[in-house]
Formats: sequence, C-alpha cells, structure tokens
Amino acid sequence: MKDAFFIAAPLFTAASLSLAGVVAGADTAFLLPGLTLLMLTGSSLVLIAAIQLNYYARQFAFTIKDVEERIGHRPGWQSTDPTVRDREFARIQRVAHKRYVKFANYSVNCFNLGVLLLGLGVACALAPPDDGKQQPWRWVAGAMVLAATALEGLWIRALMASKRSD
Repeated sequence: MKDAFFIAAPLFTAASLSLAGVVAGADTAFLLPGLTLLMLTGSSLVLIAAIQLNYYARQFAFTIKDVEERIGHRPGWQSTDPTVRDREFARIQRVAHKRYVKFANYSVNCFNLGVLLLGLGVACALAPPDDGKQQPWRWVAGAMVLAATALEGLWIRALMASKRSD
C-alpha cells in the first residue's frame, strides 16, 4: 500500500498537473477544455489528499518496540509491572489501529477517486476539436481510456463490496 501513496500518487499527480498545464495553454486544441481542466485539477487535489491522509494514518501504526523506544527510558514505564504495561500497550494500540484504519480507508478512497478523475480527464483531453487532426485516432484512444477507467471503477466497486462483506 505504501508504494501506491508514496510513488504512484505523486506520479499521477504530476501527470495530472502537467496535462492540465498543456490544456490551459492550448485550449483551442481540445474539444472540452473546461471539463478536462476540472477533471485533471480535481484529480490532482484528491491524489494530494490521498498522500496526506496516508502520511497522517501511518502515525497510528506502531509496535510495542516502537513504544518502548519512544517512552521506554522514562522511569515510570520501566518500573511498571510487565503485565500491566502489556495490557496498557494493547489498549493504546487498539485505539490507534482504529484511527489508522479510518484514515487509511479515507486515503484509499481518495486515491481511487483521483485515478478515476485522471482517467476521465485524459479521455476528455483526447476528444478532438471539430477541426482537429487525426480525429478517428483521438476518438479511439479516448474510448480506450474511458473503457479502462470504467473497468477501474467497476474493480474499485467490487473491492469495496468485498470489504463490506468481510
């Protein structure tokens, strides 16, 4: 999951912003420049949110060793009965894990939405203007991207449905 948020999401964001810059600078070369910019800008913002949410969520994923490294040197921690210490750690970790899952899920949802918006933005960018060159090729390429984006949407929906049934 880490790779999706710290490698793929920044690359997708860069692609979105780069294409948005092209569309903004040459809007007459596109059939739907406004809609394309909306999709690409939305994609960038949502992907950045995915990165930030995942980064935030990671603080809630830790082990007992992490806790001991952080607070193990404190006098009260070492003198505490190990059974009590383990019980307290388990309680802290349960609460933290719930927060981790909550924000990790928000991050996943943002990533998935960002990918879908990027696909829609690319499909819109490929739609040729009325007087554009190579219209058939651009329409076919746009249809391919739209089909792949629809399949991605179905895949995301199936994953969400299976997660709910677990």
